[in-house]
Amino acid sequence: MDGRRRDLVMAGALWIVFVILGVLLVRNFDLLPALRSEEGAEVDLAFNTLLLYTVPVFAFVLTVLVYAIFRWRVADPEAGDQTRDVRAFSWGWFLVSAALATLIFFTPGLSGFLALQSASAQEPDLTIKLTGVQWHWDVEYPDADMALEAPREILLPVDRRIRFELTSRDVIHAFWVPAFRLKQDAIPGETTELVVTPTEVSSFEDDFNVRLQCAELCGTGHARMFLRIRVVEPDEFDAWLAGGPMDGMDMGGDGGMDMGGDGAHDEG
Repeated sequence: MDGRRRDLVMAGALWIVFVILGVLLVRNFDLLPALRSEEGAEVDLAFNTLLLYTVPVFAFVLTVLVYAIFRWRVADPEAGDQTRDVRAFSWGWFLVSAALATLIFFTPGLSGFLALQSASAQEPDLTIKLTGVQWHWDVEYPDADMALEAPREILLPVDRRIRFELTSRDVIHAFWVPAFRLKQDAIPGETTELVVTPTEVSSFEDDFNVRLQCAELCGTGHARMFLRIRVVEPDEFDAWLAGGPMDGMDMGGDGGMDMGGDGAHDEG
């Protein structure tokens, strides 16, 4: 076996080892927080699919780097052999990259987009209006004629499709609940929509990712602009919406939405 063929075989074997290790790492380690929404499954699927797509590409780059370091390392870099472009390799890399980009466009790109659009087109069980204000959220439940100004916490029913209607009173804000995965901008003078179906009874106290976080830089109080969320059983939610008391609920309207720091209305 000549030197070039031996290099290809050894580098190919190393690439296969890196790919296997990468796939095992992706498959066995969950890098995402707990998922608590039906629609968010599409986001997780897209993330994990893209992660798998990157494994062979990253493994190839790592293989070339590692193999070159140990195989052709020289004491004097200027004394090394010159390497010219190999057209077959360049075209092969281009075609593989183009094919991978096309695959990503269709799945998870187009397929995920259509799935989320289909979910948004369905009639919601509940509508909630959210208005972003520097630096808090005002909340309305139109079906119950309820309006909450800068509440500390909002209530959501589990297993019900909720349409959030978003707008802003000043600058661009963004709806983002890490446990739900979805994000949508709240734009002054416009109303944007987002549909979410919570799948688990949960609360901010149990999981800090169950919170409505502003995800668009909106001023000095941006980092503190978040709203605790509590997901409860539908009958419990209906009782609260009808005006009944709720143990443990903190619906205070002073906007104190910090994690141990100043309130959301503090500008410093």
